[in-house]
Amino acid sequence: MPMRRALIAVLASVAALTCLPAAGAQARDAVVTSFDGTPIVVHFYGPLAAPPGGRAPTVVVGSTYPSPGDTRPDADGSDRIGLATLRRAGYNVLTFDPRGLGGSGGSVMFDSPAFEGRDMRSIVDFVAAQPEALLDAPGDPRIGMSGTSYGAGIQYLAAALDQRIDAIVPDMGWHSLVTALARDGAVKTGWLAPLCGLDGVAGAVDGKAGIGDVRPPTTGPALKTACVEGVAGSLSPASRTWLADHGPGGLIKQIRAPTLITQGTSDTLFSLDEAAANFAALRSNGVPAKMIWYCGGHVACPTNAGDPRHLARAGLTWLNRWLRADSSVDTGPAFEWQADDTRWRAGPDFPLATAGTLDAVGSGSLTIAARDTPQRGLARTSVPASNAVEARFPAPRGGADVLGAPRVRLHYRGRATPARTHLYAQVLDADAKRVAGGQATPIPVTLDGRLRTVERSLESVALRGGRSSSYRLQISPGAATYELQRSRGRVSVYGAFGSLPLVDARRSGHGARARTPPRPPIGVSMRRAGSGVRLALSARMSSRPCAGTVTFVVRTSRRPHVRNATLRTDPCRAATALHVPAGRDTLVRVSATFNGNRDLGPRAGRVVTRRVR
Repeated sequence: MPMRRALIAVLASVAALTCLPAAGAQARDAVVTSFDGTPIVVHFYGPLAAPPGGRAPTVVVGSTYPSPGDTRPDADGSDRIGLATLRRAGYNVLTFDPRGLGGSGGSVMFDSPAFEGRDMRSIVDFVAAQPEALLDAPGDPRIGMSGTSYGAGIQYLAAALDQRIDAIVPDMGWHSLVTALARDGAVKTGWLAPLCGLDGVAGAVDGKAGIGDVRPPTTGPALKTACVEGVAGSLSPASRTWLADHGPGGLIKQIRAPTLITQGTSDTLFSLDEAAANFAALRSNGVPAKMIWYCGGHVACPTNAGDPRHLARAGLTWLNRWLRADSSVDTGPAFEWQADDTRWRAGPDFPLATAGTLDAVGSGSLTIAARDTPQRGLARTSVPASNAVEARFPAPRGGADVLGAPRVRLHYRGRATPARTHLYAQVLDADAKRVAGGQATPIPVTLDGRLRTVERSLESVALRGGRSSSYRLQISPGAATYELQRSRGRVSVYGAFGSLPLVDARRSGHGARARTPPRPPIGVSMRRAGSGVRLALSARMSSRPCAGTVTFVVRTSRRPHVRNATLRTDPCRAATALHVPAGRDTLVRVSATFNGNRDLGPRAGRVVTRRVR
């Protein structure tokens, strides 16, 4: 602690000097004082070449956990956007030591909106005060963000809580720590233990770890408690609430910054489903968004990952498009992915059009024994199960893209003590002798002697199938990445029904661009008609394609009225009319949606309000 205070004092002196006009874009460290007085250490680097006018957009790069900010301004990542790449592209770069890590003060709250999220507001304020920073307005810098894992989570929070963030490129982020680490109540000890520094503590999975064993020692007390409980497989309601509150979750709906999401197909910490949930929320709000699924993640790609610079180029292109507001920059298709053959494919959006399913059914019995978990529940990826009920999927008739979340339904009866436990489902590639994506999904079951049914979606996969493919659904009593099995008993699975989703990338339309969804302005005219008012409603599109249906929603003080209108391609306009009862001083409010899922108001400013007098 004395060394940290000394470092902070030195950096504070450096920070004071940065308030003076700078002759050039010189690298410097500084201390930013956050909302609660916590010192946050930042590292500022200018572009390699002097920008026009001496000012440039700034990219804030978040760090992985539990590392401090990157202080290698000339380093280039092999498969991510390195600091040198950003500086060569003409950007200022700022890295920072997150709260509780490196030289920064405070306790690690793990990307809490109330702490690390508010720290980011102070960092943005700091950027706005730098003489090299391009500003959109006083106190509003042109600013983007990039970063991986912990550095991805902070991007979602910052963009949700501070509308000054202009673009983000989160890699390997999460939507909810509950679904990521404790899906359906099963704790992913294979990942929670190393995150908490408990993977080297003897007996941690048996509940023998204590609060003092959690690392780093600056971890906040609530997180320490969640760590100890979770690794022992017994998360309390308070700890579950804490996990739910730490991450973007519902805050995603507040993001307006264009977002490029990259997520690994073999990432068993933050799976593809976490990225898909964030992407869906962004697209539903009309935010320009693109998503890339690549072979890799927190777990390395089990095969050749292909071009290592693909992600770095895509990320830099995204920043060039949205930070420089350059509409001539082509960001490519809205969805790209690598299947297990590592070939890059693309589609106009996610999810892609469906092309049927591969279906399987199997049955059998399982003996459930305590500790029936390969590698004692501390592995990073799932492995083929030897004690499993299997169902064989038919091979596709030709080349097929198996993409998205498989489904499983179990009809079962069994007895065990305790009765409530989990079985685990996974998709096995029998030819490659590996589990698809290394992903296992917990299936909650109650073994009390009654006949029961449970149905769940599994973790998403990205496979390329063919006539010789041999995929199997495996249902087992344990998974390498999850907590130890603590029940003893037996279960009969009378029916294990599996379904693998197929997509037709050709029919989904290659080459569609990631852009803001079309938002036609709404036109409303009204005139008195008897005891009410006659409304003439119209919506005109400013971009193509525009074929579809516009649904107008008219709300008055009495009740809502709905009208559908076909949007014609030429002219690109939809129109309809209706009569609504209206008294004096009745407020009439009109909004609309396009094809059922593109909100045209009021967020877009396209809602029209009229008062009938």
